[in-house]
Amino acid sequence: MRAYLQLSGLIFFVVALGHLLRVLRRWPLLIAGYPLPAVGSLVVVVLAGAMAFWAWRLITPNRPGGRP
Repeated sequence: MRAYLQLSGLIFFVVALGHLLRVLRRWPLLIAGYPLPAVGSLVVVVLAGAMAFWAWRLITPNRPGGRP
């Protein structure tokens, strides 16, 4: 289970990073010939970033004084 969480967290992180670079560098993105606005990539950054963080939290051991 740990390897799965590490791999999926890494994939989500790379996807979030790629979309963040797309927004910052203003790279165009076409899907079926239609341009995807930067807001669409920002949504992907938030969602993929949250999933990467979630995977990281699941594989990190509980810290003393934190939530069980």
